[in-house]
Amino acid sequence: MNTFKIKGVVEGFYGKPWTWKQRKDIISFMGQEGYNLYIYAPKADLLHRDKWRQMYDSEFEQHFQELIEVGKSVGVDVSMAISPGLSLVHSSEEDLRILRDKYLKFITMGVKTISLFLDDIPETLIHEGDKQLYSSLADAQADFSNRLFDALLNEVKDMQFILCPTIYHGEQVTDYHEILGEKLHEAIQIMWTGPQVCSEKLTVENAKMVGKAFKRKPLYWDNFPVNDASMVPELHIGQFCGRDGELAQYSEGFVVNPMNQAYASMPVLKNIAFYLNTPEQYDPERGLLNTINQMYPELAEEFFLFSKACDTSPLKPGDPEITVNMIQEIDEFKKMGTLKLMVDFLNKTGQQIIKAHDKILDHIDDQLKTDIIPWLREFDYYGHLMEDLAHALEQIEVVYHDEHPPSEKIEEIHRAIKHLETTLEKTAHLKTRIFGKGIREFAFDTLITCKGLIQLVDW
Repeated sequence: MNTFKIKGVVEGFYGKPWTWKQRKDIISFMGQEGYNLYIYAPKADLLHRDKWRQMYDSEFEQHFQELIEVGKSVGVDVSMAISPGLSLVHSSEEDLRILRDKYLKFITMGVKTISLFLDDIPETLIHEGDKQLYSSLADAQADFSNRLFDALLNEVKDMQFILCPTIYHGEQVTDYHEILGEKLHEAIQIMWTGPQVCSEKLTVENAKMVGKAFKRKPLYWDNFPVNDASMVPELHIGQFCGRDGELAQYSEGFVVNPMNQAYASMPVLKNIAFYLNTPEQYDPERGLLNTINQMYPELAEEFFLFSKACDTSPLKPGDPEITVNMIQEIDEFKKMGTLKLMVDFLNKTGQQIIKAHDKILDHIDDQLKTDIIPWLREFDYYGHLMEDLAHALEQIEVVYHDEHPPSEKIEEIHRAIKHLETTLEKTAHLKTRIFGKGIREFAFDTLITCKGLIQLVDW
């Protein structure tokens, strides 16, 4: 069967790392879904990256030992990654010794997969000693990785060594990739994120290209559903798509970078597991539906609606399909000149969203609720916004057929407009982003139109 050899999760995001409990829960969940590798690599851990030369204390080691034991119980290999590239001197025997000793601490605990991350650092050599000894960054990294590999090989039975290179994505390969492929020990696996850092599509063609340069199949690091950097306002719980069904044949495996929200990442990891286990048969919409039906059967319809509102990500840039469809339907009502149908549609949609929000809030567990509550609040906000839009449009309709409405009616229109304006002012305080831009832009345009129309009868 065409399936991925390595099916993993890398805690490799920027921002607040997971707690130890969250990591144990994630690893247990991974085991249930057929994953077999977890890599510890949170960018905010200073001893992982900025202060990598310092050793971890006994408390950290105890927690990590517990992760390893949880992993063993569910068939998940737990790997320690260290990211020394910001200050590493490749030619330094002392830096090599420090890294060897640091990895050995975790090897004695039972770690068998060594991960060396050299991502998100300068793309040129920065130390004079390295500049004199090496012809390029790739030359230096290959030499240092090989020396570290040799230093640890006798310490770990069946050692797996993973390297995340500095230039880990691209639509074309460069000399960096060719040199790394030529000089790096053939047993070292090289990670690759595809054409972009967060790739919309992962294709066989791109995998073949980089595989030829690396002289080995790439190990995919998929930056989905991660939501760090400019994606912080997003909750990536929508469709998993754009990954070639034959990718498993041309890669060593597939490692997923999840969200800062551990429990919100779980349904996405389950969805992705459907792809990892049967990539050629995977269908994005069916995979999402199956995930929701299995995890939240009592509120499948409501959670599916919520996931549609959140379906904006590097995999599906722009407004989510649900928003595009709503705006298209509203535009059709405009062309037809049927304001009542538009009002009915907005009321019905708004009520559907509000009811879905209430049911989700009542039925999900506290851990998931804590993770997604900011987005749930915005989801509910849009439900009420649609009701306010419907009310304002319903009130302003009198302008079209009555040149002299009574003062009470004019006051009612003003109240409806003011209420819509107050609701829209709340958008300035949102820290999340769902439904994209379309509904919000329609609402602001409607507000301005209503403010203009009222002047025809109130002057």
